Formats: sequence, structure tokens, C-alpha cells
Amino acid sequence: MKYPSKQDWWIILLAWIPLVATIGLGLFTMVEKASTLSEQILVFASCIIVPLFFLWMMMTTYYLIEEKTLVIRFGPFKKTVPLASITSIRKTRNPMSSPALSLKRIEILYNRYDLVLISPKDRDAFIQILSERCEQLTS
Repeated sequence: MKYPSKQDWWIILLAWIPLVATIGLGLFTMVEKASTLSEQILVFASCIIVPLFFLWMMMTTYYLIEEKTLVIRFGPFKKTVPLASITSIRKTRNPMSSPALSLKRIEILYNRYDLVLISPKDRDAFIQILSERCEQLTS
């Protein structure tokens, strides 16, 4: 089952405003300012490509519970967690950097010391399904 990431409006706003402003500034600089080709390439890479990359990551964040794995997609990044390695899941509001677009998160402990924070739209349903698939859970 595929679960999109929950998105807190204020996190999206805090991310989109500077990214869109940077793209606009980059386009303005490329069009209005006389510059060398190397400067235009630098402006294009830093003010257009990098913000578009971050927007892509934000727009393509989801979590997929497969038969034996939990797949976490975040733009071009993919993390696969074997369901058999998950030892604990719990609700949290931990603000640590993660592939989550909301502070209403789920903390997943797996292997011995590994941790990932995710924010599926329907936390309760996600936890229920994950709990059913991971009989070894401690909490």
C-alpha cells in the first residue's frame, strides 16, 4: 500500500517561498544582468536546478508497505527497510531532519540502532498495517 506524506502547511510555506523566490531571482539575474557564460551557468545551477531538486523531493515523498519491506521515497532517494528488522514504532513530533513533511511523525527503529522518521497522512492506519506485518515489534 502506498501512503503519501502528510504535509504541514507551515513547513510547505517555509520551504516553497524561499525556493520559488530563488528561482525567480535566478531567472531575473540571467535575463536582466549582463554576465559571462560561466556566471550564467553558475546562476542557473544554484538558483534554478537546486531549488527545483528540492521541490521535486517535496512533491514525491511517499511510503510504500510491500510484502517484506517498507520503501521510503523522497525525490530520487529510496530507502528500503526490511519489515523483519523493525523493532519498534511509535508516534512522535521529533523535528530531526527526515523524509517527512509534517511534525506528526512515526519513529521507526530497525536493526539494532537505526532510526527513520516518516509522516504518512494516515498515521493510525499506517501503524496498524505495519504492526500486523511486523509481529516482532516491542511497542
